[in-house]
Amino acid sequence: MNPFNYVSIAQGDNFYDRKEETKHIVSTLSGGNNVVMFAPRRYGKTSLVFKVMQELEKQGIDCVYIDLMTIYSLESFAEIYLNALYKKQTATDKFIQILSSLKNIRPKITFDETGKPQFGIDFVEPKVSASTLFDIFDLPERMAQQKRLVVVMDEFQEIGKFHAYGIEAMLRSKIQQQHHANYLFLGSKTHIIQEMFMAKNRPFYNSAITIQISTLPTQETCDFLTEKYKQSGITISHEMCMRIIEKVDNVPYYIQLLAAEIWQHLMPDRHEVTSDVIDECFMRVVNLKSDYYFERFDRLSHLQKRLLKAIVENGVNIYSAQYINKYRLVSASSIQKAAATLLDEGLIDKTENTYSVTDPFFKTYLQQH
Repeated sequence: MNPFNYVSIAQGDNFYDRKEETKHIVSTLSGGNNVVMFAPRRYGKTSLVFKVMQELEKQGIDCVYIDLMTIYSLESFAEIYLNALYKKQTATDKFIQILSSLKNIRPKITFDETGKPQFGIDFVEPKVSASTLFDIFDLPERMAQQKRLVVVMDEFQEIGKFHAYGIEAMLRSKIQQQHHANYLFLGSKTHIIQEMFMAKNRPFYNSAITIQISTLPTQETCDFLTEKYKQSGITISHEMCMRIIEKVDNVPYYIQLLAAEIWQHLMPDRHEVTSDVIDECFMRVVNLKSDYYFERFDRLSHLQKRLLKAIVENGVNIYSAQYINKYRLVSASSIQKAAATLLDEGLIDKTENTYSVTDPFFKTYLQQH
């Protein structure tokens, strides 16, 4: 069985390092403070959070995990939020009783074809109102009266879709009033989540301890790769470990992906990782994903394509006159709009005044086309 995992959340011996981050986040949350953690996608935020939740629950603190990636309306947000709270309950009858006391929500239990109960809700009103959201946001505190509760909201920046409804201000006002529940906010669109928590005109300004997740220490990654390959009788030198790390810009998810492809290529007859093997497997991933990359690139506008190709070559000071002239990009305002779309699509990320392509395999694909 392939020892490298890039499909599911890294747990057990697939989760390594992040000891300091785990300790810091656990101590902050257990101390009653809120945390906002952000990093580009594929940096292992969710795996780290599940480790944090595991440590908190050892201390007797319940954790509710809410993934907001798929929300598309206030109703979908409310349903996802309530479903996550319901799944955490051991006394489901009591939770349903609490929901039944809310004015505009009707809980319902149905059964699937196997007889397994399925939780659902009906909204009395045609659209979820502010008063209903206030009631929903009260629930963590009501649930936490007997036992501390940490609510984890993954991809929290997605509630920005409903900025016009004042949802940030509503949630912030309720959190301020809660004494038995606190919150861990996660975001992968770093430019948006930073704006939400660091801009003085936003409701969540200075409301949480900010933690930015960076790449993993290379020595720990080398130790991890060496041990995992050793379990299958494969040897890898420190130099080859560093080559893998550098090929994928030290992004944890892509390290696991490339390492898994190398393992698959070598087994069962070859027993050493070489530079030729690494390069061949890297290009194999690029080629396997080429149709997907073509479709993503093809959907972009002409200017977005030109900007993306320019960022592959150089992502520094992209609004400068020199940059615009060099890459024939029309104007700073048009670049700003194009960059915003590429950021929202997750194709690029921004660090200070530098933009970069998030997927190293896609970056190579763009260099070749």
